[in-house]
Order: sequence, then structure tokens, then C-alpha cells
Amino acid sequence: MTTSKSDTVDSASPTVTQWPAIVNVLFAGIAVALHVGKATIALPELQREFGRSLESLSWIISAFPFIGVFGGIAAGLLVRRWGDRLLLSLGLVIVSLASFAGAMQHVFAGLIVTRVVEGIGFVIVVVAAPTVLTRVVAPQKRNLVFSIWSTFMPAGIALSLFFGPHFAGWQQSWVAGGALTLLAALLLPLTTPRGTITLSSAPAIKLRQALLSIMRARQPLLLALIFTTYNLQFFAVMAFLPIFLMQRIGLTLAAAGGVSAAVIAVNILGNLAAGVLLSRGLRARTLLAVVSTFMGLAGAGVFLSITPNGLLVPLCLLFSGIGGMLPATILAATPAAAPEPTLIPLSLGLVMQGIYLGQVIGPVVLSALVAYAGWTAPSVLVLSAAVLGSALALSLTTKAR
Repeated sequence: MTTSKSDTVDSASPTVTQWPAIVNVLFAGIAVALHVGKATIALPELQREFGRSLESLSWIISAFPFIGVFGGIAAGLLVRRWGDRLLLSLGLVIVSLASFAGAMQHVFAGLIVTRVVEGIGFVIVVVAAPTVLTRVVAPQKRNLVFSIWSTFMPAGIALSLFFGPHFAGWQQSWVAGGALTLLAALLLPLTTPRGTITLSSAPAIKLRQALLSIMRARQPLLLALIFTTYNLQFFAVMAFLPIFLMQRIGLTLAAAGGVSAAVIAVNILGNLAAGVLLSRGLRARTLLAVVSTFMGLAGAGVFLSITPNGLLVPLCLLFSGIGGMLPATILAATPAAAPEPTLIPLSLGLVMQGIYLGQVIGPVVLSALVAYAGWTAPSVLVLSAAVLGSALALSLTTKAR
């Protein structure tokens, strides 16, 4: 099949929704999200094995996405040049091999290095996957499919938190995650057609010119910053939720993992609800502003010392369920916010850098606040991020819907 410049534009607006490809892309997303949750549930065991403080161990979580703060746009450029399916496969293989290597580490520094490599693969996947979806989903199904896609993170983390305590050691969790990620990569060529947005088919445009075009559009940058405030809240609560529940109300590791898995799984309901609301015409800016505010109030309540222990889990469920509407809305709005179809990968890359920034800052800042001021201090962080997110959402135009 030959390609042309017109093919590049057409690929962003397919007439038929290709469900086998969508299922495989979702499986790929869940598989890489397992590698986020596996570190969270393994923290107590890693603390015993390596004898590190909570602040030091937070880098096992934050080192994973750290590369994404700087690599999102670079991943978007590679997707645009080499094709989304090729880059999605490459990202999955990188995550898989790094996870296998991590399972063999007995030195803390070595484990951190493998987590950084996993982060490289992860950022490639989360930029390439939505680009694949953009060209295999008909416009009328986009809000629905992107709300489904946004469930990959809570689904993968929840699975890790639920099954993690049942492995005979954290190394088995690393190996299992690597195997599932490799399976997703092997299935991809069987279900997903090759993309047309490549160096030979895309209109010639320099990186600097492309970035200036995206920045002038403002909407992708605003969406990226809103994603930062969301993930700052989400990972400030979720990254240490098992340890928090163990210390605050005395749950066992298995019980804390089960509760944390349920809390994160509720996030999926919010993802799907956002798709329904957007499909019925609710404006993205309105949904983002309202949801960010209520998410912040619920999250702050989790850490307040005056909150009764009996309300902690319900507040966590409310926080996660409401918050799930944010990523689905942002991801659905990004393709429309891109200045032109060929800049969708770079726009997605910028938005992913936003989510990574919050994911890096959240656990590190929270662990520092807890170390110096106790578990009540993070309430200020969560509420501040919520207010900022609401203000940014109200700055969006109607185009980013």
C-alpha cells in the first residue's frame, strides 16, 4: 500500500473502529501499568531487603517515570518518524527486558537503573498507544474508546496491588509483569495495522516549528499541566496507600493491598463515566474544573487527623472514583487540541510529560512531608494541586473538548 500526505490526515479520521486493535492496545497499557503498581505493593518487602528509608525507597517509584518528564515529546517525535505500531512494540519490549533484569538485582542502585529503563519503555508506550487509537477509532467512537483506554493505569495498578502480596517474593512479580508485557508486544502485529504517520509520509516540519505550533495553540500545554495536577494528587495518595493504611489503622500487607486495589479499581468507573458525559455534550473544561475540586477535597480528607478511621476507605474510594474522570477527559480532548493531525503524537507526548511530572513529584514530596510533619501534611499538597487544576481547566477553550 502506498502512502501520501493525504493518507496522514485521513489516518486521523478512520471510518471504521477496529476493535481487535483497541483490545490489544488496552492490554498493552494494562501490562505496562502493572510495573507501576508492582513497586508500590513491594515497598515493605524492599524496605526489609535493602534496609532503606521511605524517602529513599520512593525513588523506586519515581525513578520509573522520571524519564517521562523529559522524554514525552521525544517519544512523540519518534512515533511520528517511525510509526506508532513499531514504537509501541519497541516500548513494550524495553519494559519487559528491564523488568526481567530488575528481578535479578540484589543491589539497590542496580534496581533503580532498571526502573529508569522501564520508564523509557513506559513513556514510549503511553505516547504511541493513543496515537494508534486515534487512527483505528472512528470519530463518533473517540470519547468512548479513550475513556476505555484511560482505564489502563488504574486497572494495571489494581491488578498489581491485588496479586502482588501473593507472589513468593518481589522478584516473581517483576518476572510476571515482564512476561505479560512481552506477550502484548508479540500479539500487536497480529491485531493492529501498520500506521501511515511516518517520516516518508508526514508533511516535512522541523521539530522547533512543530513545538512552536503546539505552544501557540496553548491547549495541549494546558492539558499537560492539568494532568500534572491530577497525577500529583493521585500518586500522592496512592503511592503509599498500603503503608498508610498499615500504619494508620493497622491492616496487614495483604489486607492493605486488597483495599488499595479496590480503591484504584474504582478509578475505572470514573474513566468510563467521563466518556458517557462527554458523549452527551458536557464540555471538557467544566468537567475538569468540577472534578479536580471535589477530588482535592476528598484527598485532603484522607490525611486529616480529625477524619475517623471508619471514613478513610470510603474517602479513598470517592477520591479515586471522582478522579478517574480527569485522565479520560484529558486524553479524549488532546487529539482535538492538536494544531493539526500530524502533530497529535507530539501533543500526546507533551501531555504525557505532564502526567509524568506529577507522578515524579507526588511520591517524593509526599514522603518528605510525611518524614518531617507526619501523615496530616499531605492534605495541603493535595488541596493546592486541586485548586490549581481547576483554574487551569477554566482556561481551556471550547476546542479542547
